[in-house]
Amino acid sequence: MASSSRADVSGVTRKLILLAIGVVLFIALYTGGWFYAASWLKERLDRELAASAQGMHSASCGNLDVRGFPFRIGVFCDSVAVDDRPSGLSATFGALRSAAQVYRPGHAVFELDGPAQVRVTPDLVFDADWDLMHASAVAWTDGLDRFSAAYDGLKGQLNMPSDGLSVGIAAAHGEKHVRRSGEALDVAASLDTLSLELNGKALPPMNVAADLTIADAARWMSAEGPPPNLPLGTSTELRSLSFDLGAGQKLTLSGPVTIGEDGYVSGALDLTIEGITAWRDRVSEVFPQAAKTAKRVAEGVKVLSGGQERAVVKVNIRQGTVYLGLFPVAEIPPL
Repeated sequence: MASSSRADVSGVTRKLILLAIGVVLFIALYTGGWFYAASWLKERLDRELAASAQGMHSASCGNLDVRGFPFRIGVFCDSVAVDDRPSGLSATFGALRSAAQVYRPGHAVFELDGPAQVRVTPDLVFDADWDLMHASAVAWTDGLDRFSAAYDGLKGQLNMPSDGLSVGIAAAHGEKHVRRSGEALDVAASLDTLSLELNGKALPPMNVAADLTIADAARWMSAEGPPPNLPLGTSTELRSLSFDLGAGQKLTLSGPVTIGEDGYVSGALDLTIEGITAWRDRVSEVFPQAAKTAKRVAEGVKVLSGGQERAVVKVNIRQGTVYLGLFPVAEIPPL
């Protein structure tokens, strides 16, 4: 019996030792694999970024590092910059932090610090900063499947001296969500308490929200990227585009919209407007040069609504000309 008991204990001990050895080997292999992958990723990114500096489309990552051991892996940069020479677009940002679970590397989360500056030749400059900006992306071998971003405390200033344009922007919170939907692209975005200042004149704060589907645009999320002449040639189903000033003053548009290769906008939209008189007064106050048009549109909408302050009317756009019923009321210049 004693001999049998010692044999049993010996067998259990041997199994525990083998288990411990297996655990140690797994940890050693996992650790080596993680640091090998991190080293490979850093070297690959260094090469790609260095090569891009010699081309027409470049990007840079200040003090590039790969971190996250043991359960995550992510790219960290002290600063980020991009430069698209053909389009004359360049941008700089603050620090970037990213992370993906090692068991799900195709799903990454990001945080991006300000300030940021976007420049477009010849003289358009947009400076922005924010309290917090974070994003997430899901990618496959053929590119992104979906992307989401959210930010708080956005403040910015857009200047274009050649056109005498100066726009200040502030928003308490904003979100954007993009995902593939078959061959189309679904886009949803919102801005809470959006405040704009046009050439020193402040517009009333409003909440803005958009929900739309762009036909044949899923490929924009692939390595192919969006076409260089965007938004020309696009066809969009606008489920909702709303502007809410509060106090019962809300404007909502929905319907199909197309932008031709010549830049002209066409579409058939349903316009729901609440507080017709208030909208007329706001537009006239902020844009005195458009006061006559605002008055004419408000009168036409009120006629169609039977004199009510709420109306649902059809707005047709043909080659940039906006029709309310049978009558042209405004012009949209080609994009």
